[in-house]
Amino acid sequence: MKKKQMKKAYFVGLCLISIVSCSAPGDELENVNESQALNLSGKNMLAKGGFRDNPDTPTPPPAGIWSKSFYLTNPIYGFYSDLTKKYLYNTSPLPSELPKSYPGLSYYFQERLLGSADGPGPVITRWFHTGTNDLVLTTNPNELTGQSYWEKRDLGTSYNGDEPGSFPIYRYFNGDKKTHFYTRDKNELGDGKDGFVYEGISFYLKESEPKAFRIRDGEFFQDTSTGAVYLVFESTLRRIDSWSVVNGLFDFKPDPRTGKSKEWKLLKVNNINDYTGERGPDITSANQLVQNTNDGKIYLVDDGLYRYIPTELIFKIYNFNEDAIQKKPIRMMFTGKDVAKTY
Repeated sequence: MKKKQMKKAYFVGLCLISIVSCSAPGDELENVNESQALNLSGKNMLAKGGFRDNPDTPTPPPAGIWSKSFYLTNPIYGFYSDLTKKYLYNTSPLPSELPKSYPGLSYYFQERLLGSADGPGPVITRWFHTGTNDLVLTTNPNELTGQSYWEKRDLGTSYNGDEPGSFPIYRYFNGDKKTHFYTRDKNELGDGKDGFVYEGISFYLKESEPKAFRIRDGEFFQDTSTGAVYLVFESTLRRIDSWSVVNGLFDFKPDPRTGKSKEWKLLKVNNINDYTGERGPDITSANQLVQNTNDGKIYLVDDGLYRYIPTELIFKIYNFNEDAIQKKPIRMMFTGKDVAKTY
């Protein structure tokens, strides 16, 4: 049994030596090991430009890179018009997006933020009367069902009132002006005044809180405190170790049509550590783009491995620089997983 294994190992060694000795002059020959002995046997259908139409299915992504957003989540804004003497409400801060049945929205201005409708409670429905331009906010989905001229739209979800930080929204109605009014401050109209009748608590909201959100592959960041540039690459954050690599491996040259710089692609942040998630190895001058002239495939040399870039879309997602592609023949190489978009 041992003799058979020794003969088999000897035969494999002779095969590898014979392959090496038969390489054509000018070919680049990379060392291989047994586990990667010529990962060139797979059949890859190539598309134009050295990319494959059907790339390998990427492995499940890592946890990803995360930040916190400070935009308002499901806000409800209040508007008022001195012309119509009416109050309107919407999730957009723009008066132009208010519901309307006649001209005059330019007279409306945003006068308050009620809060964030992003809770676990009942849905908040907006009913708009196309005749009187009255607007009702309610968590009773059937409050105005079946009545004429009312248009219905959901604005978000309320809170139950027992969550820390939640507060009530008080509802009033002015019958003379045919308009409803909502406020988080009951001291504003108390139990009713100035023609407004108090109708009770309509629902509960909260202040909008920042939420974690995941950063997509291909996003570039510059830490303004250090000047360092980072790239979200396959759901990891990788530092680019020099500006020569930033401007060499990646395409930050001015737009040929406009002549304008592409620095807008660098999102400037105060502290890169505000972005949480796995850190990958630095991207250095050793990371190169290579096109194998034997088959037209384009690779990213990453940590010594040739990683195939399967589609033009992935090439563009990571903003690789076409001018940085080195063209040379390669017969054998250490290969890694295809470059992928994981998120």
